[in-house]
Amino acid sequence: MRYLFVRILFAVMCLMFGLISYSAAFAAEAQVREFTVGKATVWAIADAVNDREMSAFPAADPEVISKYVPSGRTPAATMAFLIKIEDELILIDTGMGNPSGERASRLPDGLKQIRVAPEEITMILITHMHGDHIGGMLREEKKAFPSARVLSAKVEYDFWLDEKSVEIFPERKAGFEMAGKLFDIYGSVAETFEFDAEVAPGITALDIRGHTPGHTAYLLESEGDKLLFWGDILHAAALQFPRPDINAQFDMNPEGAAAARVRILEKAAEEKLAVAGSHLPFPGIGTVEKNSEGGYAYASR
Repeated sequence: MRYLFVRILFAVMCLMFGLISYSAAFAAEAQVREFTVGKATVWAIADAVNDREMSAFPAADPEVISKYVPSGRTPAATMAFLIKIEDELILIDTGMGNPSGERASRLPDGLKQIRVAPEEITMILITHMHGDHIGGMLREEKKAFPSARVLSAKVEYDFWLDEKSVEIFPERKAGFEMAGKLFDIYGSVAETFEFDAEVAPGITALDIRGHTPGHTAYLLESEGDKLLFWGDILHAAALQFPRPDINAQFDMNPEGAAAARVRILEKAAEEKLAVAGSHLPFPGIGTVEKNSEGGYAYASR
């Protein structure tokens, strides 16, 4: 009887260990979602999934935070988006590029999941040059996407590559150094554009300056369908949709960021645009509507 009990106990332990191992492996797998926009295919890829702490909004009224985010934390992510249109494979932002650890970048795994090799990417469109959007451009100090042209707004490029800019934002010295390093490596394939230019088939660059000096949105249009990639217009959906006047500490020009946020939310609601946000909860794509309190509401797809 004792022998039978030991065998049963051993079998149960093996089963439990197997389930735990399977769950851990599943949790580690990158989160990817596929969408269609006219003739274009869009993959939303989570580079990281995490909660946004309300400490990122130090100027916000505590009562407002308690109303909309009573727990002090709200779901968020760091998203990258891959677009296949005509002969182009276009990556909008590249994530953080962290090779390992708790905040390890999942973009490389996401690309593997959809069977896209990094060297197949033909273009990188940069919304702005904060580290969690351009960090993934390098892998082991080399180009992570060796065949890609890299496009950014001229005003954004000029700001981050200007040595005098660090005197204005000395606390962002590491960010300026990262941008300089990246474009030392990608410089020969780096291109800049003016706002309102068509930067790729069916993709127009829009001016949403405020979060950074050249913060850029990209509007994809194909066969009457539209999807607006709006970068870091907001960082905490639960708080900033109903209260778009509230800025995060990451906004380099708070007044400009708030004005751009209201303008883009109004555009998305009025035109019934699908939107893709870099820090919306996974899958980072949804729609916007006005709410009864004068703010906005978000519905994930």
